[in-house]
Amino acid sequence: MMTIRLHTRSLALAAGLASALLAGCANTQSQAPSSSEMPPAINVSGVMVGTANRMTLYTFDQDGVNKSNCNAQCAQNWPPLLADAKAVNRGDFSVFQRDDGRKQWALVGKPLYYWSKDARPGDMSGDMMNNGQWHVFRVLPRAAR
Repeated sequence: MMTIRLHTRSLALAAGLASALLAGCANTQSQAPSSSEMPPAINVSGVMVGTANRMTLYTFDQDGVNKSNCNAQCAQNWPPLLADAKAVNRGDFSVFQRDDGRKQWALVGKPLYYWSKDARPGDMSGDMMNNGQWHVFRVLPRAAR
């Protein structure tokens, strides 16, 4: 699992988004990834999740800063967390252009992805896949920083 320390302001933004977005969500069915103007959120366990579908987000060791190296078949297995055309950088969250021209969300420069085999919110079956190159993106609780 990848663990990261965030600036307090970004963590507060993400926590606020998570509270607002997850409070109104009663559907536990998996939803296809879609682009979003809003950055991802953090669930109660500190796991970074997509705001629209609450699915676990992952990072890939082979990526660069704001640069995805997961394309073609890789991007089918690991769909990127897409950002829509109106999305803008917000604190530690950034938006960058992928090789295919679409925009993708990143946190502290690490591109964010879903794992196609996760079926429901809370699934984390992609952690440590491909010889440990994929990681659940987890945020440390405030007390651990």
